[in-house]
Amino acid sequence: MFKNADGETRPPISKGLLAGCWSNPWLLMVLTTLAWASNVILSRMAVGELPPMFFAGMRWPIAAALVLPFVWRPFIRALPIMRQRWLYLLLMGGMGFTIFSALFYVAGAYTTGVNFSILLATNPVLTVTIAWIAYRSRMPLIFLLGLAMTFLGALLIATHGDITRLQEFQFNRGDLIVLAGCFIYASFTVALRQRPLMHPLVFFIALCISGTLVGFVLLYAEWSLGYFFWPTPKGWMIFLYSIAFPTILSQVFYIRSVELIGPQRTGLFYNLVPVFGALMSVVVLGEPFVAYHGAALVLVLGGIAIAETFRAKPQSAT
Repeated sequence: MFKNADGETRPPISKGLLAGCWSNPWLLMVLTTLAWASNVILSRMAVGELPPMFFAGMRWPIAAALVLPFVWRPFIRALPIMRQRWLYLLLMGGMGFTIFSALFYVAGAYTTGVNFSILLATNPVLTVTIAWIAYRSRMPLIFLLGLAMTFLGALLIATHGDITRLQEFQFNRGDLIVLAGCFIYASFTVALRQRPLMHPLVFFIALCISGTLVGFVLLYAEWSLGYFFWPTPKGWMIFLYSIAFPTILSQVFYIRSVELIGPQRTGLFYNLVPVFGALMSVVVLGEPFVAYHGAALVLVLGGIAIAETFRAKPQSAT
């Protein structure tokens, strides 16, 4: 058994060579944000290749089917808990998995890349704020300094190194969709503190099932409105990759990280997504590497490192 960021005792996962990695939130969150950053690039590549609601909702049943054989016994044992906490699981999977993804994909059609990136940078701030409102979590000055540094690093990426471009920011309906998605995922992150006592992979499967139910509703709406089309071969390749990394690994790692260090400290890592996304664009899409990429990476990693200096204080972990 082990204790999480709230001091609660949780059932352990299987021991082995990966046990150290499974208990390292820094490593887990770096891998998570790398997967999410790749998903940002894939989302741009998926336009016209995959219908958005299909992409947002139909990953989850396949992910659940792939993971279930490894934890089917714990899954069966957890069924009574799932029945007891069904509303929590439905909201967490439906909103945090499917609705968030759907908003993410739809917003891209209505807003600019700069606006999108700027608004995504608000996610850690929203997470910290919601956690403070919900739990009155302590926020030491050093943590707020680290948060500000990660936010500035994300803004450097969003504005291509020219912060004065913020003066050109104009709200549109796509921006409201992005903000709604950020609020949903920040709330999802904070609400993970209330997750039931069960194996992490079983919890992931339960959320996948909930996400699938909501996904079928969105898919039916997409089909009935005439927006559905069959994915292209390239679309299927993107879809399959997204199941393995941005869907299964990143969500499992993220849930585990929140369990280890709480929602506020985990939220700090979110601003690695635009930085890694920009660096991946350099490698994958051949975009030029410029000075603000390096400056943003230093700011975000430096902000996380500074905020983590109070890591030894358990009550400040959330």
